[in-house]
Amino acid sequence: MRNRAEIRARRAEGEPIKAIARRIGASRNTVRRALAPGARDHYHRSSATEDAEEAVRDVLADWPHMAVVDIGALIDWRLSRRTLSNLVAALRPEYAERTDTRARPISTIRAGRIAARALTVGTVVLQ
Repeated sequence: MRNRAEIRARRAEGEPIKAIARRIGASRNTVRRALAPGARDHYHRSSATEDAEEAVRDVLADWPHMAVVDIGALIDWRLSRRTLSNLVAALRPEYAERTDTRARPISTIRAGRIAARALTVGTVVLQ
């Protein structure tokens, strides 16, 4: 997010809101929100990937080569496949080279904070 302390300092020097917005590349309403009484000095909104990272790491720790689609099903990912794919691509190298992995039962994987429902896993019967 924008540097709110800088916005306040520029406004205290008498710079107009429109000029501050132009200088920092933000909208005038963003500048107004930063100047509002009681506005926090720092603003951060976590992304979906930050919320899902722990669950993805949990899956990759046991199954480092699992397909992104399957990881998405395990953690109940309901957003863009591309976003999940980028996250998995960034994390997979940490796990792909490990040779000491022993897979845990799939039922032990936690769904993570992003899941809207409890994680359920069925059984596969091979004939």
